[in-house]
Amino acid sequence: MKIRHRSLVFLGLFFILFGTFVLSVSAVHQGTEHPPVPGTEPPGIITLQNPFKHGDNLYDFIVAVIKNIILPVGGVIAVMAFIYSGFLFVTAQGNEEKLKTAKKAFLYTVIGTVILLGAWVIALLIETTINQLTS
Repeated sequence: MKIRHRSLVFLGLFFILFGTFVLSVSAVHQGTEHPPVPGTEPPGIITLQNPFKHGDNLYDFIVAVIKNIILPVGGVIAVMAFIYSGFLFVTAQGNEEKLKTAKKAFLYTVIGTVILLGAWVIALLIETTINQLTS
């Protein structure tokens, strides 16, 4: 029970700190890089750029979200989960109950990684199909 509570606290703190970092980095990069060229933009009008730069198509947006957000974050979490399951195997020290828990954690990590890689393949297929249809 203590391990589960600690894990939840750790994950909560991780997502809070990671979210704060992502928001602060994106806020820093929102400033204008160059003053507008006279005659190109009326003064006082601010245009927001699409952060994914894939147009207004919903499919392109979904593919961009999967490729640029879900896959990198999921990859880091998958590596951490593999390390954690390895740690569980090492600390089991022959205890059957702890070995059972470690095997279950490893199995769930493998399943999650397969789902993550499957999402990457599906995103790649969608992107390739849309690129072939539009060109």
